[in-house]
Amino acid sequence: MSKLAVYTVDKSTTEWDEYKFSLPELYRDLAKEELREDDTTRKQGLAEMRQWIVNNPYIRKVRTDAKFLLRFLRLAKFSVPMACEALERYLMMREMYPGWFKNIDSRFALMKQMHDQGIASILGQDSLGRTVVFFRMAPFDATFCKPPQGGQFVALLIESLLELEEVQIGGIQVMIDYSDFDMRIVELWSSADLHTSFASFTGAYPLRYNDTHAARLPKKALPFTEKLLSFVSPKVRERINCYATVAELEKHFDPALQPTGYGGNVHLDAINRKWWAFIEQHWDVVAGADQMEIDLDHYAPIWDEQNATVPTQV
Repeated sequence: MSKLAVYTVDKSTTEWDEYKFSLPELYRDLAKEELREDDTTRKQGLAEMRQWIVNNPYIRKVRTDAKFLLRFLRLAKFSVPMACEALERYLMMREMYPGWFKNIDSRFALMKQMHDQGIASILGQDSLGRTVVFFRMAPFDATFCKPPQGGQFVALLIESLLELEEVQIGGIQVMIDYSDFDMRIVELWSSADLHTSFASFTGAYPLRYNDTHAARLPKKALPFTEKLLSFVSPKVRERINCYATVAELEKHFDPALQPTGYGGNVHLDAINRKWWAFIEQHWDVVAGADQMEIDLDHYAPIWDEQNATVPTQV
């Protein structure tokens, strides 16, 4: 299905890919100013992280290509110890909740069906280099949103997005229109489900979140939302902005990315078809991450200690 080869997870390889920065100058400047990244820190960080992986007996198989490791180095602003911790957190998440974050190769038809409902649109990069992700709740059938498949769909989006270096460097801006929100969704998600998904999305995936703008959240959904936000990192919470009307939300779209129906000329159907073609192209790459392996006997107690207050799955 994929047009791209699956990356090796043999950590003992010494034939590293030769990285070349090929993004527009905007991202070179952003990387330098915000992430402390230049040719020297990048080369040194990759070398040190790869050596740490080779020396770590508890990480058995993992991608070591530059684009993958740069996810974590960029998140950590090229602090190698912090990048290594972030990689371990990501690998632990995948192993502790495989039903949420692995085996998407068996779910292609379901993921395509969810995508076709039009809930999520990747609008592109704005003038600041951020990738704008737009969620509309009205088209979404609540029965598709039940856990874990709702979380699986978002995980697929995140894994695909992280294959773009523009996303690694510029991060994402999230726009949400809650108009006609189906309250049945509230009944389908337990506290444990909410924690597993949203704590993972904001705390274990190496994704840089910029501001979030949301409109028309029903008052009846406020308790659900407050519970959800309790599982989100404080840094992400403080960047969330909520509005009473869609008109207020529209003001925060980059004009070049503003959808039809929201004051602009971007046709969401065309954007969504383009994005699904990207997902298809990278499907085997994303699914290939299942080949990564850690010593679960070593990491499970660490995960349990770090998540001692997490609600128990039922």
